[in-house]
Amino acid sequence: MNTATARNQPNKYFVLFIVSLGTVLSGYVSSSLDIALSNMMSTFGFTMDSVTWVLLSYMIPYGATLPIMGKLGDQFGRKKMYVSGLVLFTIATMMVGLSWSSVTVIVFRILQGIGAAMFFPNAMTLVADAFPPNERGQAMGMWGALAAAGAVLGPTIGGYIVEYLNWRMLFNSIVPIAAVGIVLAITVLQESETNNTSAKIDYVGGVTLVTSLSSLIIILNRGAKEGWTSLYIVSLFIIMVVSMVAFLYAESHKEEPLVDLHLFKNTTFVAANIVGFLTFMALNGGLFLIPFFLRNILGYTPIHAGLALIPLIASMIFLAPMGGKLADTSGGKIPTMLGMLILSITLYSFHTMTADTSYPFIAIRLIFMGIGLALTMSPLSNAAMATLPKEKSGVGSGVFNLFKNVGGSVGIAILGTLLDQRQIFHNHILSSSIDASSSMAQQVIAGIQGGLMQSGMQSSQAYAAALSILQGMVSKQAAVMAYGDLFQIAAFLASLGVIAALLIRDIPKVGAGKAIEADEESIPVAIH
Repeated sequence: MNTATARNQPNKYFVLFIVSLGTVLSGYVSSSLDIALSNMMSTFGFTMDSVTWVLLSYMIPYGATLPIMGKLGDQFGRKKMYVSGLVLFTIATMMVGLSWSSVTVIVFRILQGIGAAMFFPNAMTLVADAFPPNERGQAMGMWGALAAAGAVLGPTIGGYIVEYLNWRMLFNSIVPIAAVGIVLAITVLQESETNNTSAKIDYVGGVTLVTSLSSLIIILNRGAKEGWTSLYIVSLFIIMVVSMVAFLYAESHKEEPLVDLHLFKNTTFVAANIVGFLTFMALNGGLFLIPFFLRNILGYTPIHAGLALIPLIASMIFLAPMGGKLADTSGGKIPTMLGMLILSITLYSFHTMTADTSYPFIAIRLIFMGIGLALTMSPLSNAAMATLPKEKSGVGSGVFNLFKNVGGSVGIAILGTLLDQRQIFHNHILSSSIDASSSMAQQVIAGIQGGLMQSGMQSSQAYAAALSILQGMVSKQAAVMAYGDLFQIAAFLASLGVIAALLIRDIPKVGAGKAIEADEESIPVAIH
């Protein structure tokens, strides 16, 4: 990069700030929606079955089009795609808040998902482009931490807005901030130099990929509700497989494919995607379990459950630059392995929680979760991007984020299904060993009955109430044991990421002089 060009470049940290605005808002809106669902149900008459489509109408277009939007960024310009996506996302978010029917909510949520898919993978490549290779890991760490912070802050700030203001404000409140982000992006960001607008768009690849991934997302989110062996889910599974086979066949015979399958000959890129998949399986699974445990077992309110996650956010934000710095100096393998190991041990330690667990016990573990993620995510992102040619970094980013997104959905689907099954299992075991006729049960019932009678309740009523209380205690203990089982499963998934990280191959470090200057023109390719 010559001196004149470098002089015209915007400040790299300002670029990071601008790009982070969009990703933080996307994560915030997406994660805070759970808090608003019950209010939206009463406003628009959604049923428990149909309200899930408020979530899916965002997840399907977002998850299914990530590689396509990354590819379009490579082809038409990453700034164009980022700005266009943020504009679409902002307008759609505002319209969700102004929706007048259940149909309009679904339509605007679809547009939200498309907008987020347009800017998210291109945001990642804009950050990578703005920083030199020896600082890229640290920058990716800061961007990744802020993106994750947005997702974790959603239930906290969103919970407050929904409880004390109005659910529509949840969406409308981000518009001024998003507008500032759009103006800054237009005026400050520079367009990428690897555009190839003459390239043909791979429509066949796009249709088959979207069909396959959309089917997969619906399967993961509706499988437990519909039944994994139901005609609906089995039919979707067949569509998914056929579409994916058609996609792979089409891409292997195209001169300009949507997704260059040669990317998957890159050992490090494949390993980074596997680790990302497993990381988000464990992370989203853990973040699915912890708030539910806080609310259902420990009795936290939604807002308090959201606030309880602040130690995780804080440790991620403060330590993410350190993870990136380690990646810049020592490569991605060691920090990633260490981070996944810490995450695995921490998730395992959650299985000892009981109905009497104090918050400091949880807070300390959340801090260590944040440390593990800070050590994992930025080195992992850097490893995924560093071995790709610059002209393919957009589609590579889309594929990488796709693996993370699908991994998170798989983690929630698996643990959500197993939570009910394990609770039923433990409830059956406990109920059979502590029935009303056992001496232990009789002692507990008698103690509870005595206390109720002292408060003025008649003997027969007190006995029935005591029996009901005992059954509630059994059910609650069964739930605690079920959560314990699932935290161990989440820990196992994270431990698999430690093994997968062994496949990451670090690019040999070179001198800080000419070698890095040369490296700024194209990210080195390491196909193994």
